[in-house]
Amino acid sequence: MTDLSDHPLAHRTVLTVPDAETLFEDVRRTSARWLLGRYGAAPLEPGRHRLDRATVLTNQTACLPDGSERAIRLQLREEREEAVWRTTITALASEDMAAVSVGLEVFPDEGARPRAGRPKLVRDLVAALRPEDGSARLTLDAQCVEAGGVETLMDVLCDPERRLPVVVAADPVRPPVDGLWSERLERIVRQAAGAASLYRLADLEAVDAFREAIGEDHGVAPGAVRTYLTDVDPAWGKDASRHRFLTAARMCDAEDRAWFGMVRAVQRLSTAAPLPRPLRRVLFPDETARRHGGREHGRPGIGRGAAVPVLPPPPDTPPSSTNPDPDEAARLRGEAEKLRAELDRAREELRQARLDAELSARSLAALEEQRDRAVSQAEEDMETALRAMDGEEAARAEVYVLRERLCEEGRYEETVVKEAAGAPDSFASVWERLDSLDGVLVTADAQRALELDDAQRGHIWAAKAWKGLRALNSYARAAKDGFKGGFYQYCSSPQSGGEWPRKQVALVESETTMNRWGEERIFPVPTGVDASGMAEMQSHLKIDSKGSTSPRVYFLDDTKGITGRVIVGYIGAHLTNTRTN
Repeated sequence: MTDLSDHPLAHRTVLTVPDAETLFEDVRRTSARWLLGRYGAAPLEPGRHRLDRATVLTNQTACLPDGSERAIRLQLREEREEAVWRTTITALASEDMAAVSVGLEVFPDEGARPRAGRPKLVRDLVAALRPEDGSARLTLDAQCVEAGGVETLMDVLCDPERRLPVVVAADPVRPPVDGLWSERLERIVRQAAGAASLYRLADLEAVDAFREAIGEDHGVAPGAVRTYLTDVDPAWGKDASRHRFLTAARMCDAEDRAWFGMVRAVQRLSTAAPLPRPLRRVLFPDETARRHGGREHGRPGIGRGAAVPVLPPPPDTPPSSTNPDPDEAARLRGEAEKLRAELDRAREELRQARLDAELSARSLAALEEQRDRAVSQAEEDMETALRAMDGEEAARAEVYVLRERLCEEGRYEETVVKEAAGAPDSFASVWERLDSLDGVLVTADAQRALELDDAQRGHIWAAKAWKGLRALNSYARAAKDGFKGGFYQYCSSPQSGGEWPRKQVALVESETTMNRWGEERIFPVPTGVDASGMAEMQSHLKIDSKGSTSPRVYFLDDTKGITGRVIVGYIGAHLTNTRTN
């Protein structure tokens, strides 16, 4: 399911097909079955068709100069209580590509927060069209890979033409008796069909052959499920962190919902992928007519430059005469009825055109906001990268000076250290390192943090959250050694080395936020800090500032208290405040 708080595009799938010969026929037939199952009607002739009081189907065709079809579009618009739902199916057969896209947009009414899943039509189209993604086939079921087929799977993973993820699963050595592993894999496969190519390693021999071919870092252990993004680089160990995986333990834990996060991540990648250029550029006759204020199908264009005719009210009775003609009166009444019907049709078309224009304007506004956020995020990432470069240069200079001093004292062997662990690439890795922070006590719910791993920027957030926790740890040590100020003052001091930016620290929430949502900011603490085992925390680190997730780390400074540590009560998505949508 997709939360629709940020953009009306809730889902999009693009399927490329190897053979365009029967593409339009297959798309129409499959779409008709889908429509018949929902509405009991599937009119496929060009034009606008009302399926019920709240549902309109529009069919369009774009033709080549010789009159043959180049593209077709079916758009279903459903006006519901909580939102307007618009499903668009576009099929294109050109010299560049043969493809079909299915997009679902949801335009909620003010205050409504509907949730949307992928249309069932996507699976139907995958079954009917047998689409491909580079050298991979898109299927409804996971394709079985034996040891002898591993090289073919490697070709798929490293194919530069591939644009969708690849999901690879390996059966557990001892499947759980409750069947939960198999059930979850089946659901992952079912919901990822069309958004990823799907493979299942047949046995331990295949698991070993795959690990040998792709390397230990990129491999899949028995019982694990892994999602491989594009541009896999088996020769670079650090690349492995991009390709998220679920262990057998998490797949078999009834309380763990990480498998669903994998599904959401795959579908999000499908939705976020750019629409291929040929599909973006295709125009249909009514769009061309709107651009030029022209006509379509011999009727006035309801768009820019078009006008609904203003008709005089027809007479209810024939003009007065000493000898009125009954036939003439009947004729005039008939014409009046026809004019009324034509006017009603024109008004309805105008209403439909206005609604289309309103939805298009909302889509455009959302795209503008999305672009602005992306630009702002890029600027923030650039600033973070520059800070990291500055910090690295300062650290290198400090290491050089310290190494020189040790060498001068004849202690060269002390300058040789093991390679330090890099930044964690997931919140699961962050949790594994918490014991190394002697000045920080984390009481936060791990599950709230692990949910962040499902996000596209999850690995960035994990690295930044770890940096923030280490800064809090350094502050706790400094406080133990006599530093008098709080964490904000510590970030401003030379002692911190600029480890954490001051502008990404907030010590208090607004009064309005605390009055309305203060209960969300009460987190676990040791009973020695508060007898109830809970305490309010307003101070927090801003891990990100763009988008609805924008993770936060909430903490309580107890360095001068009974624990002598910083207590971290929450690591997770942004809590509710006055800016929350």
